[in-house]
Amino acid sequence: MKKLILLSLSLILLASCGQKNTKKDANVEISGTAMGMDKAQVKLITYEGMKPIPIDSTTMKEGHFKLAEKVDKPQLVFLHVDGIPSDLPLILEPNSHIKVDLDREHIRRSAVISQGLNKKFYDYLDQLKIFRDKQEKLAKLYQAAQQKGTKAEQTNIINRYYSIDDEKHAYEYKFIEDNKDNIVGGLVFEATAYDRAEPNYNKLAKLYDKFSEEIKKMPNVQNAYQNVKDKAAVSVGSKAPDFSAPTPDGKQISLKDAMGKVTIVDFWASWCRPCRAENPYVKEIYKKYHDKGLNIIGVSLDKPGHKEDWVKAIKDDGLTWYQVSNLKYWQDPIARKLYHVESIPATFILDKNGVIRAKNLRRDRLEAKVKELLEEQK
Repeated sequence: MKKLILLSLSLILLASCGQKNTKKDANVEISGTAMGMDKAQVKLITYEGMKPIPIDSTTMKEGHFKLAEKVDKPQLVFLHVDGIPSDLPLILEPNSHIKVDLDREHIRRSAVISQGLNKKFYDYLDQLKIFRDKQEKLAKLYQAAQQKGTKAEQTNIINRYYSIDDEKHAYEYKFIEDNKDNIVGGLVFEATAYDRAEPNYNKLAKLYDKFSEEIKKMPNVQNAYQNVKDKAAVSVGSKAPDFSAPTPDGKQISLKDAMGKVTIVDFWASWCRPCRAENPYVKEIYKKYHDKGLNIIGVSLDKPGHKEDWVKAIKDDGLTWYQVSNLKYWQDPIARKLYHVESIPATFILDKNGVIRAKNLRRDRLEAKVKELLEEQK
């Protein structure tokens, strides 16, 4: 659950192509305050890939700074102040003025006052923070419920937690559609495309089609769209790709061979603590529903030369279902090329026809989906 709380903005702040600016005929002003930071260097930068490219700089005077730039079209830049961690993203557009009240502890918490596209961008970031704060509160409630609460309380908290992901994605889809002709829509598309909370990739692909040609050509949007297309191939409603790999005794087994009325493809590894923590719950679900048609095939991302660790983990955790591994760690072709797995544990729940009906469910939610799919087939 903690992994899902992480909502990093770094993915949306990679890379737009920058343009060199000059103060001649400046049409953008950036001013700011940071009390107690006299003589600190203030810099504007952009990125080419991960490489920072300086645009301009000035020196803080008595806690104040001012920068004036010229842009021909909206541009994503970053404000960096020596002595403050990280950078502050800003969208410059012609005839705009941005005021920044800098937070000395962390620049991302600075107050930003502006209009136009930069305001839209920060309205989005503010709404994201609301969703994140709600989930952080629920995470704390869940931890307390694990100590003192009932199983029903824990399930209720988990369901509320995931419902916030759904609310967030619905907000993002609408935001993207409302901003399909500007850079902010492209940035939010990028952020949503890489969200670990599994957005609807087919919906995102359709939203990409609505972008203006200018936004479609942004390198970061193009990269995000490729990720969307890859993930859509293994999204809910898609046919799960077949595969085969070695079992612990060296035999080959395929997904087709392992299929049941309901099948879980479970990506895990002996070194993955969250995976090992989930195994007892998966074991109970398997024990309860295997005779009714549930099969599981575990795909381990164990490291080359660590077969003994993999085999020992299977034995120690009592995993009696099908197990395969190429022992290639994160270069495993099933995980990376077929299922586009970027973190583990990762689960794909298939119906009898091999169609993906759900992904990355845990504990009670996983059991409820297994039960639902088995009931469908009676």
